[in-house]
Amino acid sequence: MLFRESLGEKAFSMLKLIKIAVGSVAAIFIADMLGLSSGASAGIITLLTIQDTAKETIAISVRRAVAFLVATALAYAVFYLGGYNAFSYGVFLLLFIACCRPLRLSAAVSTNAVLVTHYLVQKDMSLLRIGNEALLLFIGAGIGTLLNLYIPGKRREIRATQRVLEEDLRTVLLRMSEYIKKEDKSDYTGSCFDKLSADLAEGKRQAFAYMNNTFFQESKYFIEYMNMREQQCTVLKDIYKKIMHISTIPAQAEQISSFICNISMSFGESNNAKGLLDALSKLLEQMKGSALPVTREEFENRAVLYSILVDLEYFLQLKKEFADARTEEEIRRYWKGE
Repeated sequence: MLFRESLGEKAFSMLKLIKIAVGSVAAIFIADMLGLSSGASAGIITLLTIQDTAKETIAISVRRAVAFLVATALAYAVFYLGGYNAFSYGVFLLLFIACCRPLRLSAAVSTNAVLVTHYLVQKDMSLLRIGNEALLLFIGAGIGTLLNLYIPGKRREIRATQRVLEEDLRTVLLRMSEYIKKEDKSDYTGSCFDKLSADLAEGKRQAFAYMNNTFFQESKYFIEYMNMREQQCTVLKDIYKKIMHISTIPAQAEQISSFICNISMSFGESNNAKGLLDALSKLLEQMKGSALPVTREEFENRAVLYSILVDLEYFLQLKKEFADARTEEEIRRYWKGE
């Protein structure tokens, strides 16, 4: 998983570099074709616009447009009163930065500060000059935004990670079904949770990256799925600890082992867990109707088994709640093979 992530990050970085290079050249070319002065600034703006995610890119472009209006208004006032000189530019910077901080426009300061230097050098703030700078910003930010609308959403990678997670969970559950009926647990360690936890972390990273690179509602599905699996993982860790506390094996352990094995075989993404919850309810009733334990040790181990069943009920309830919250569109898209 780490190797796959490393290759993915390298490919993503290379794609970003290509976008910056191509976008900057295109911005300068367009600015020169339109006869704008200081056309190279459009290329620099493109470079500064391209962020790691599409939503970040759009957000920073909007901030720069708003900051441009603020910068132009302040520059006009300062240069009108103080003239076109270095001292006036210093006053402008002081006022501009002071205005941008409370407006959360700090990320747009550098770009607009450079554009204002064009007013200073040309000693001109006519409508034609302001229009020139506005077009430079529009071209640079526009091309950067358009290019960054294409960031691989990694939907396939997330789906692959979901399959890996379900296999991880299946492995954990099968080991539980095996060791819950064994007295010797010397070789039963929590190592199976290491891969599950690592794959969960990777899945959440992919889900949030996908959310920031798409404008469709479907990104919410993947985040909710990963959160559900993370909660289930926490429940399984608690069950593992309880299994380790079973010293002698009550007769009911065989039934619970079979039930856990059944969960591992049928708890997939599209299973709403209702059938499993019904089966669990019957199993709980059977345990309640069993003959009372004779010894204290048997009582304690039976109590642990009952507690494990309660945890399994919560484990399945998490899946049911996730399934019940799905829309018809999500069911059609994700559970019916679209």
